[in-house]
Amino acid sequence: MFSHPATDPVRLTDAMRSVFVELLVHGPLSRAEVARRLALSPSALTKLTRPLIEAGYLLEATGEDGPATVGRPSQPLQVDASRMSFVGIKLTEDELFAVRTDLSATVHGETSRPLADHGIEHVLGRIVEAVEELTVPERPLSAVGISLAGTATPSDPVVHTSPFLGWSQLPLAELVERAVHVPTVLDNDVRALTAVQQWFGAGVGHSSFALVTVGAGLGCGLVIGDRLVTGRSGATGLVGHLQIDDRGPLCERGHRGCARAYASSPSIRRSIATTIDRPELTFDDCLALAADGHPVARRVLDEAGAALGQVVATVANITGPELVVLSGESVHMYEVCADAFHAALAAHTHWTAGPVRVAVKPFAFNEWARGAAVTALQHLLLHR
Repeated sequence: MFSHPATDPVRLTDAMRSVFVELLVHGPLSRAEVARRLALSPSALTKLTRPLIEAGYLLEATGEDGPATVGRPSQPLQVDASRMSFVGIKLTEDELFAVRTDLSATVHGETSRPLADHGIEHVLGRIVEAVEELTVPERPLSAVGISLAGTATPSDPVVHTSPFLGWSQLPLAELVERAVHVPTVLDNDVRALTAVQQWFGAGVGHSSFALVTVGAGLGCGLVIGDRLVTGRSGATGLVGHLQIDDRGPLCERGHRGCARAYASSPSIRRSIATTIDRPELTFDDCLALAADGHPVARRVLDEAGAALGQVVATVANITGPELVVLSGESVHMYEVCADAFHAALAAHTHWTAGPVRVAVKPFAFNEWARGAAVTALQHLLLHR
């Protein structure tokens, strides 16, 4: 159901949702093109769009020839993105990033807050501050989306586990909703980033794609047959502990030779810094050493790139995506280990499959927050 202070609620049927999403993601489109894409008759399309036009959610696009004229069938339809407003929040271990978006996920404001600790009262206070800062009187919020590393889904108000934040069975959505008086939904951060790419980013035009992220851990989001995969209890895309080499290094969970032990930024830094006895090195210092040809750093980064290539190949072999988007806060390591990555990707891709198309996208954290806003939008539009 859509609602706006100036209008009565619009109750969406499944068919109306399909039309609205098509125009939101691909519009403006002519009526004939919408009808063709969705296999609708002109009369059926008119019936479906009329309530949305009357309520102001759909507009007839204005061209260069002058203002829109109601009733001109050739005039493209488009979503009025200003009709709804969302706040998306990405929580990291030490910071909160937040954005305010419209229906088309265009960012109209952003802010951030440090997280001094992970106590819920402190984090809840920072969330409330960010929401209040980004809310403007003329654009009441429709929903708040929150993403974080851990087990969470839009259909459940509880964060079941978040190792980086130290949370377990925390009803975060209920707490936030009570504090800000706006519907609030949660999601895993990688899946939220996948959602924004699906509708408004690199995934547009692809019915199936994967997003693989590398940073403090490894994650994977999947869209298959135009549907964002959630899995049971949100447990999907758990690629961090895929086996790479059973004689390899240990990860912090005691797994030997898993992807995380090779390719996560803490593992890379620790391996290089410990081996050459330079504990002060940062992750970026390690990348610089590898780029300069330091033998230890070079070998560690090549092994990391190979592990990451094997992970992407495994995801591609199982899901057959049209595209794999490679991202995450440490994806700039690709510049140093691209050759090892592509060699491993080719070696581990099934011989009957074509080459895997990979797009490297170094998103900032405000893009992750934008993903949380899109999670809220998708939940409001598709599941309520």
